[in-house]
Amino acid sequence: MERKEVFLKLSEHEHTYTARTTYGELLVGEQGHRPMELLLVALAGCGAVDVSNILKKKRQEVRDIQVHVEGYRREEHPRVYEKINLKYRVYGRNVREKAVEDALRLSLEKYCSVYAMLRPSCEIEVSFEVIDEA
Repeated sequence: MERKEVFLKLSEHEHTYTARTTYGELLVGEQGHRPMELLLVALAGCGAVDVSNILKKKRQEVRDIQVHVEGYRREEHPRVYEKINLKYRVYGRNVREKAVEDALRLSLEKYCSVYAMLRPSCEIEVSFEVIDEA
């Protein structure tokens, strides 16, 4: 079992913590990154890294991948996400739509741990477009 660790300490800002991670520090709370937004970042980041790696292995000429995420939270507490929309935009030369579709499917069905954790409790819609820069 792989172990991950994050340490939070109250910061000098009210209702805000400094989180120390493997890759540095960030502020979390009212004067920093909001935890529920970080969850959207985690989902988008997890999938984008997978898709990028898979497309590279498929020898696609990708210049950029952008992910737009919209999360919809319920009004009552706990204010969990009920629905999340992910829209991937893949920029490059002669990038095949089928390659992007396959990469997304692999990410979502096999590799993305964040998606796997959220999917049982939240509706997640995924779409993509390929922007050819030939």
